[in-house]
Amino acid sequence: MKKFEELATYYIEELEKYSIEQFRTKPSSEEWSLGQMYNHLIASTYMQLDAIAKCKTETPSATNKKTDMGEKVYELGAFPNIQIKVPNHPGYTPENPSNKEEIQKRILELITVVKDIEPTLSSIPSDCKVKHPGLGYLHAAEWFQLISMHFAHHLRQKERLELKVC
Repeated sequence: MKKFEELATYYIEELEKYSIEQFRTKPSSEEWSLGQMYNHLIASTYMQLDAIAKCKTETPSATNKKTDMGEKVYELGAFPNIQIKVPNHPGYTPENPSNKEEIQKRILELITVVKDIEPTLSSIPSDCKVKHPGLGYLHAAEWFQLISMHFAHHLRQKERLELKVC
């Protein structure tokens, strides 16, 4: 939790650096704006929190495993230093925010929600898993760990985007 809170707070503090134009500018048609990346982090975290909630009601299974990529990510405790492309269509492409204040508010709310769920993790059996599209089946504590790993993973994208728009 401490790592996530530090990362989320860092992302909030970094908002001050950007004008709204910089925050909304897409360097190319193939890339997201900083604002879209922030919206992606928020939406993904809620998806991860939903998966944790689903783990509570899943039937235990010894056969539901991680993919090879999932094994690698959890061995490293981080995503490998690669760019991951998601399909470029509305279901995957985050909205470009109209302001930074809303993003700040939503991340602050997210910190509270994540803090509230952490104490419940130990009560969810580790053999109750929900499938992640790329990493395979994860139990609640792994989904929780994914939240901070995902925020850390996007620091590299944030730096690349800043070089292009700031």
